[in-house]
Amino acid sequence: MLLYYNKSFFWLLLELRGSVFYRLDSVFGGLFIAALGGVVQYMHDTDWEYAPRIHHHYAFQALGAGVTFAIVFRTQLAWNRYWEAVTQLHFMYSKLADAFSQFQAFSEVTRKNVQEKDPAKADRIRLKQWRLKINYALLSTVAADRLTTGDTQRMEAVKSKGVRTRNTLRVNKETQDCGLPKMRLRNDHNREESKTDAYVVFELPSAEQTQLLMASKDIITTVMYWIVWDLADCMKDIDIAPPIQSRMYQELSNGMLGFNNCLKIADVPFPLPFAQLLGLLLVAFSCFIPVYVINFTGNAVAGPILCFFLFESLWCLNEVAKELENPFGQDINDISLTDFHMRFVDCLQDVSADDQTGMLKNPFLGIDPGRQDPGQHGIEVLPEPEVNDVKI
Repeated sequence: MLLYYNKSFFWLLLELRGSVFYRLDSVFGGLFIAALGGVVQYMHDTDWEYAPRIHHHYAFQALGAGVTFAIVFRTQLAWNRYWEAVTQLHFMYSKLADAFSQFQAFSEVTRKNVQEKDPAKADRIRLKQWRLKINYALLSTVAADRLTTGDTQRMEAVKSKGVRTRNTLRVNKETQDCGLPKMRLRNDHNREESKTDAYVVFELPSAEQTQLLMASKDIITTVMYWIVWDLADCMKDIDIAPPIQSRMYQELSNGMLGFNNCLKIADVPFPLPFAQLLGLLLVAFSCFIPVYVINFTGNAVAGPILCFFLFESLWCLNEVAKELENPFGQDINDISLTDFHMRFVDCLQDVSADDQTGMLKNPFLGIDPGRQDPGQHGIEVLPEPEVNDVKI
């Protein structure tokens, strides 16, 4: 997903990266239509008896109105899909981060209270913290990879000439024995790399984990089950009221709800009948552009230029819709899931950092112990009310 500076008008017009206007198929299509316009103009100039002429523009305007409405409608639907994908992706990662942050806070408070009284309990909690940190990063990895390799993206990858059902894609994927996504340890990751095809994790899956994931038909649910199991197993050790602990499960559930909302966009393509019909109408409309424009302008210079830009305007709008319909993937205009994943892993590390935990255990919460007077910290200290002034 490209970020761009839109205050420079001329720079924006000349930007090539991510543009649909400067693609070869768009430019060549526009030049071809412009050349046809020049041929039609030559026919008119030579008074060839078979030169196409239009005596009334109603038919062309009716076709143009229908094509324009259909393309704009498709672009609007595509933008809604794209924005919904971004919204649900932010929702998913925010809820997963909330679930981990709550567990981390509950665990640290308990460890602080039992560190000296029950060291074995503190060690069990510490082990669960590390396991959940690893599994949360693994959950984000497999979820991001699942969205990137959704059904619509796999159709683009195989470049199928026909139409496939979801059942066919599922069977093909299972027979191909697709492996796990490419992972890299966080300590070995170069943060200065602007683009990477590997997902950053705290620890690579063990041989036992890999075996279970490879045998699973839904690895996201498998990893989520590991997290829920650890949360339930640690529940008896955490000294927090069970109703409050249930918030961890609720936030985790909300995060998976956001993932499944993203999954419906990654797996459900734009309806074939609409896309096919619009493509046929666009081709038919493009064929009549030179005839109509040349009859309207009657100029050998303005006619081909208008043919070029009229074709480009509608063709590129359709290309924009095609870009937005499938927001997950590796294309330059797609949502960068590796970046979302990296930010989530950084969040896990920040929340569980030892320095932060040590600061929070400080009773002064980072305040200088030598300056215990609240007034010295810029805090307004209100005088205590007298008994006679208190109204009941």
